[in-house]
Formats: sequence, C-alpha cells, structure tokens
Amino acid sequence: MRVIAFFMVFAACTAGCSTSRASGNHVEVAKDKTGYHLMVNQKPFYIQGVGVGKAIGKNGENYLAMAKELGANAVRTWGADQGTQSYLDEARKQGLWVDAGIWINYADGKTVTYLDGSKYGQEKENEILDYVKRFKDHPAILSWNIGNECIFFTKDPEEREALCKFLDQLVQKVKKLDPNHPVIYASVNSLDLPYLKKYVPSIDIVGMNIYGSVIGSQSGWEALDFGKPYVVTEFGPLGPWDLPKDTFGKMVEQDDRSKSQQYRNHWSLIKERRGKNIGGFVFHIGETSQESMTMWNLNEGTNKKESFVVMQKFYGASNGKDHAPIIEALNGLPETIPAGKPVEIELKAKDPEGAPLTYEFRASTSTQDVLEYYVNVDVPIEVQGEGPKATLIAPSKAGIYRIYGFARDQTGHSATCSRTVKVE
Repeated sequence: MRVIAFFMVFAACTAGCSTSRASGNHVEVAKDKTGYHLMVNQKPFYIQGVGVGKAIGKNGENYLAMAKELGANAVRTWGADQGTQSYLDEARKQGLWVDAGIWINYADGKTVTYLDGSKYGQEKENEILDYVKRFKDHPAILSWNIGNECIFFTKDPEEREALCKFLDQLVQKVKKLDPNHPVIYASVNSLDLPYLKKYVPSIDIVGMNIYGSVIGSQSGWEALDFGKPYVVTEFGPLGPWDLPKDTFGKMVEQDDRSKSQQYRNHWSLIKERRGKNIGGFVFHIGETSQESMTMWNLNEGTNKKESFVVMQKFYGASNGKDHAPIIEALNGLPETIPAGKPVEIELKAKDPEGAPLTYEFRASTSTQDVLEYYVNVDVPIEVQGEGPKATLIAPSKAGIYRIYGFARDQTGHSATCSRTVKVE
C-alpha cells in the first residue's frame, strides 16, 4: 500500500497487554540461536500490529480503541502529521505502541530532488529531527519509520542513489538524537532492499509492504544476507495492480470473504517465520480511500468487516465465531446510466448466524493510482427504498462513479461491495 501524508514497560507477550509505563523506554534488536527479537526494556516483543492513520474518524470513531479491540499491541502511522501529541497520548491510553511514520517524498526530478543538497532535503531533515526531538521520550513510541516506498517510486538512478544517501545520513542523525528507538524503512516488498543494503546500512530493521508473496519477499531479504530482521510494515488483500479490470479500466474489487482469506494467509506465513521477522502490521483501520472507499479498511465506520473478525481471532482477542454478513451479488446495475435517470438494483446478502440485516447504498468518485491517503470522496446520490432492493437516481454530472452496497447485522458487523458505473 502506498500512502502519503502515513517503549513503556510491557509484559513479554505477543498479544496486546497493558501495564504501567514510563518515559525513557529502551527498544533494540537482539539476536540469539532462535533468530531476531525486538526487545523492549530487555523483554521480547513480537509485533501484532495494525496501520491506523488517524486516531479519530470523521464521525468521532475511536480507531485506536478499535485497534485495541482487534488485539493489536502496536499501530503504525505514515507521516508526522498523523502521529501527533493527541494520537500518541491516546495510543498510550489504549495500551498500544506506535511505529511512528515519517513521510519522505520520492524524487521526481522537478519539485522534489535530493541532488546537490536540495532545499527539500534540508527542510525535510529539519522537520524530521524536530519531530524526533519532540517525541523521543513519549512513552508510546516503539520505533521510527522513516520513508515509505520512496526508493521504489524514485525512477531516475542518480536521484535514487542521492535519496538513499540522504536517508542514511538522516537515519544516523536520528539515531544520534535518539539511541533508544530503532529506525525502519518500508520497502515495496523486497524491491528496495538492494538499495538499502548498499546505501542505507544505518537502518536497524527492514520494513516490507507485502500484498503478494510473503515467501517471495523473505527470499529477497535472505538472498541479500541482510544481517538485520524484517518487519512486514503492511499486509492485506490483493492490490489493484493484481486485480482484473472492468470495462472502464477500474479494478474489480475483491469481495470481503476473499480479502479475509488473504489476511489469514499472510499472517499465518508471517507468524511461521518469527525469528526472521519481528512481526507485522495489518492494513488498515480507518478511512483511507485509496482506490475505493472500502478497498483497504478492516472496518466500515465502527462496524467490523470479516477481515477484522479473522485478524481479531489470530491476535487472540476473539473466538471468531460471530462473523460478518456475506454479500453474494449486486444485481441490476448496468455499465452505463443516463445522468439523473433511475435504476433499480438489489443487494443479495445473508448473515451466517441468521440475523436480520439492514442495507445502504452509496456512491463515490473512482480515482485510482494516486499516492495519497484520502483520494476518493462520497458523491451524493438519491436512494429510494430502505431494504435490499432500491432505486438509485444517477448523479447529474457525467463521469465514472463507484457504487457501493452495505449489509449490516445487529452486532456491529458489516459487509461491503462495489462496482463502477458510467454516467452519461
């Protein structure tokens, strides 16, 4: 997942656990005959994490409380604008550690360059060092995550080398300022690793965002004989680059059950390789709208999708017996609708426990392939009817929209689906 602006004393456990904590915690990487371990105040800590870009949602949802309910013991941010004082304070309140993300733009050779002591690099360094200095003793800080896939998206070889050297010098300065928390860089699976090995030896932990093969990414790490552990900084469903396209070139979004299977498979493979890795962060609790309003989120507001149920069981916070509804089909939606015209649609859904369901239909923009956290927005659409069958009045403005169906049970679970439509 590509996102732009995105210890306190703990018991030795793999699930989230709560105890008293103080500032001045010491976190480091250790290695013994069983492999690598993250040590927090001299006690082993395996990351059962989740990405949470914002602590509070647009309707007041407490997403850090949801992370705790998931069974997470750590959360990840992507940018200094996310890991604010209030965010860190709430994380501490919830008993969560924070892998504090610090965003660095990739070099485009125009507005952003790292060649010849660029102005951007100087400003970014000052911003980052100020951020670290401000929060290095906050009792929620677990680690610093400097850079997210920026090497991969820097295409010019000269710029890429300059960016890597900038990163290494920056990491050294951060570690001098704060020797008590390790530094991570998040790679596109293992694709950035050769550059990290050659140009950024100062990082402490290799981060990999994995939406494909955990085994393949680990093989890339092993082939380099890195000498440092990896953490899966993001994992989740198939990315849009691996999904089929519809008539309009938009991704065909996976159904919730297929997504939950991806999460299950990823975490199983990550956990099996404990000792090579120090854990992982499932993506994502919150409201990121990259690709679609529902693509990446484990939740829908305060409602939990099936992927949340699966990960909650894996993280030891639930028996996983109360499942989310299942959407079987969204019928009646044509590929093209005249502007302002009605169309009758039906959402076929069921609840595994036989509970009654409520339904909702919404629309949004359909922007894809943009490296931003909030990309798409809701589009007002008239809906007539409250059950699984409804009449939608097409937007008056021409364009390609994504139509969503939601089915919710009475215990806080939700199923979602989406399809695109062209309004003419």
